[in-house]
Amino acid sequence: MQERSPVFSEPALKERLLKPARDIRSILRWGYPKFATIRFVADHSQLSAEERHILTRVIMPPDKVVSRVRKKIACNGIRDRDLLLDGYNVLLSVDSLLKNEPMWFCDDGYIRDTRYYFSKAKQAEDIGEALDLVLEFISEARPKSLTFLLDAQISRSGELAGFIRRKLKEQGIPGGAYTSKTADFDLKTEGGKLEKQLVVATSDGIVIDSVLQVLDIPACLMEKRGNEPVRLF
Repeated sequence: MQERSPVFSEPALKERLLKPARDIRSILRWGYPKFATIRFVADHSQLSAEERHILTRVIMPPDKVVSRVRKKIACNGIRDRDLLLDGYNVLLSVDSLLKNEPMWFCDDGYIRDTRYYFSKAKQAEDIGEALDLVLEFISEARPKSLTFLLDAQISRSGELAGFIRRKLKEQGIPGGAYTSKTADFDLKTEGGKLEKQLVVATSDGIVIDSVLQVLDIPACLMEKRGNEPVRLF
């Protein structure tokens, strides 16, 4: 794991990014493309690769903000509903929360972490505590069923799926855990079917854009634990 330089302490990082974030939002309101705008402002502000990545994760064009906010459901809104969970997306975000990594409140209303420079393979070996916390929340929220979907390309996903199935059985939560080589496609397809009315737990923007309703589990856990996200405004 890389050690962070003191310059990337949370308050200093927020202070450094506040003005670029405001500038980018102002330009986006005129309809300019997001990535070109971020690159232009980041170059002018001499931002690092990490800082650029944070801005990319946090800032959204106005049209995305409106459509994604409308899809977000309340933390107590999954009772007797079928919940499809974007496995690594949710578990790794909750793992970041438990490790006191910065959790960012993004323009579209979702919470995201930015540990982009760690490999999922390494993180996936150390998410037992995150899984326990997620299952505790799910048990209290009482959905009709819970299905974990894991990216098969990530090492040992099959073992993790089996472990999750055992956990679900132990805790009496109806559902299962599966791997897929096309996890994002499956999430978008199943979550977009009107007849199924699934709730999808994810903060992946591309998935959110294709599904009907979304649950932000990291945000729910932060609210329950009294944690405040970092806000760039």
